[in-house]
Amino acid sequence: MKTQSSELSSEASESQMSDRRLETLDDIPREIAERRLHAEYANSIAPEKFEKLREIPDLLEKRDDFVESAREAGIKSTEGILGYSTYLEDPAHVLKADVGQEIATLIHEDLHRMTHPETLREVHANESLRDLYEGVTEHFTIRAADGLHGFKAGECYPEQVGAAENLSTEVGDEALRDWFFKHELTEELRRALDRLNT
Repeated sequence: MKTQSSELSSEASESQMSDRRLETLDDIPREIAERRLHAEYANSIAPEKFEKLREIPDLLEKRDDFVESAREAGIKSTEGILGYSTYLEDPAHVLKADVGQEIATLIHEDLHRMTHPETLREVHANESLRDLYEGVTEHFTIRAADGLHGFKAGECYPEQVGAAENLSTEVGDEALRDWFFKHELTEELRRALDRLNT
């Protein structure tokens, strides 16, 4: 199991990432989340998207600031919400908490930020795909957060994750990644998504 201190050690894949100075304590969970995303999904995510994450870093907010920013974004209640995000060009907002939970939430919200725009349009246009989308996002979060100190898989979106895992078993995880990050659909995945739409 990896510990928090080993998360910042230099690994082979991190050498491809540009150097960033760690200037605040909030930079540490951001850096760990980005390194885990890069280690798990670098083959699926364009490098310029990682650069955008660095240019527009996520915001870790105390409860009052989080509630206020959520209200400004149109979220009426933050009960049970650990983070939210919209698009790659906007920072995600993450509730300050246990560091392991912050990192996992940053991973989840950054996965939302890195979702292909066409996939996002498709999901937002079809209510039956919204739950699946959250499940796929958390399914990918679990993979990137595996072994993270303090992270407990299955606490967020358990039913939706189950549906995503079933779909991954049916069509393959690579097909799910291609849809999520590149909006490339295999015929098998297209049929599976069509079944959800009916």
